[in-house]
Amino acid sequence: MKRAAVILAGGAGTRLRPLSSDENPKQFLRLFGGRSLIQMTYARVARLASNVYVSTNERYAPLVREHVPGAAIIAEPARRNTAPAIALSCFAIERELGDCVIAVLPSDHYIGDEPEFARVLDRAYQFAAAHDELVTIGIAPTEPTSEYGYLQLAGEIDAGVIRLQRVVEKPPREIAEQFLRAGNYAWNAGMFVWRASVFRRALEAAAPEIARVTSETYESMPSISIDYALMEKAPNVVALRGDFGWSDVGSFEALRRVGALPE
Repeated sequence: MKRAAVILAGGAGTRLRPLSSDENPKQFLRLFGGRSLIQMTYARVARLASNVYVSTNERYAPLVREHVPGAAIIAEPARRNTAPAIALSCFAIERELGDCVIAVLPSDHYIGDEPEFARVLDRAYQFAAAHDELVTIGIAPTEPTSEYGYLQLAGEIDAGVIRLQRVVEKPPREIAEQFLRAGNYAWNAGMFVWRASVFRRALEAAAPEIARVTSETYESMPSISIDYALMEKAPNVVALRGDFGWSDVGSFEALRRVGALPE
């Protein structure tokens, strides 16, 4: 089955102001030896998927072309959060490639161990191709933090594949400490893999308004995340654990930890 990927690159990078700006958001900052986060994301995904797309706000399309000239761009006519953006992209890919397997990945995250990331993503592709499940990749937590949402994991249903019990929004620190002690929670990194047809059916059931999205109706869509619209509601969600040096580099301290800024 064909493998595709869509890289989400429409964000404004507000947490890294003034280093990041509306004109040059975080994903386009050249902080890693002259490379940007979107360039690094595209390079590692292109090793596993033969068809790579970038979903971005129309104003950032020229920046995408500058940073990743080979990418196919799916333009978001307005900012409407991740659910409409992902739906528009997955439907466009399905029209072009048929019922392929699609990975949905943020453009502005850092991965320290790229071989391990490739192993986990390849496993997610394999599982999604063979099962009617929505796959999410959860990050093995290293500390109790309120900066991220969490995935509560149930039992393993296949090698390395765990049934998702629930999605938890960013908790207070004392709750995050309980999650870390429990051992069956992962950080929600916003990484997903699914077959196009499985995603379409799940979205039609959970969020029929979003499932009707087109370029023409995009601006009338509600601004809602894919977690609220779909992942918290769908019964067929599984997770893989990822332990590959992940960071969302959402602060200056996080940038220093991954070597993008001097100590």
